Amino acid sequence: MNINRVPTGIKELDGILEGGYPLQQGILISGPPGSGKTILATHFLYKSCKDGKKCMLMLTHVNVESFLEQALSIGIDFQACIDKGSLFIKKAFETRTNKIYNAARHGTGIGFLEKDCVQNVQDIPDDVEIVVIDNLDMLSLYHSTEEFADKFFTINDILFAKKCTTLFLIGHEESRVKHAIAQHTSFGNIELFMDRDPITGKGMRQMYIPKMRCTYLSLEPLNFKITHEGIKIEKIFQRDEMIKGALGPLL
Repeated sequence: MNINRVPTGIKELDGILEGGYPLQQGILISGPPGSGKTILATHFLYKSCKDGKKCMLMLTHVNVESFLEQALSIGIDFQACIDKGSLFIKKAFETRTNKIYNAARHGTGIGFLEKDCVQNVQDIPDDVEIVVIDNLDMLSLYHSTEEFADKFFTINDILFAKKCTTLFLIGHEESRVKHAIAQHTSFGNIELFMDRDPITGKGMRQMYIPKMRCTYLSLEPLNFKITHEGIKIEKIFQRDEMIKGALGPLL
């Protein structure tokens, strides 16, 4: 279908997704720690800022300094974007850390820590077009399956009503049921994996896109690397092309 898209910030991925993420929809990015979820979102935020869009990043598991340092490690400097107001960062991690500290001091436990994520999303300014929530693990940890479903449905609906294009990041270690709920609710899914090549024994990263509505998908896994310039996706049929090239003189 011919729908509007938002560039992902990765040229090869834009080609695979027919131009980028579907506009004003919620996309789930899942994977274990170190698989590249935050870096994938970093490319998206930086490209969107450069294209003049207002962006919001909600951090729930790392502080702002750590995120900015990781971005710099792949050659992305957000300081100018922050200074001119094209990127806003919600410091949910620092807020949660302070509450844990205060709870420990007063002996009240951390049960009250459950953060009202719905309210945080409702408070997003109306002119924000791009949202990244990194990540949903805390929402899953502090809620039952039913509560997680209710809150995630609500968050997704609010962001859709605000006409935001959103990336929801979540770890593979979350419960299968909660992960399945997030997958079902989202407009699209991108799954990141880390594995070991059975032939060479070398570690490898793969991206799989099982769902992206209004988009033709080949369902072929994509090999990718994380370099000093960020994520580099290899060609889907690179191995076949290499073999064909090697056999070319003989054909």
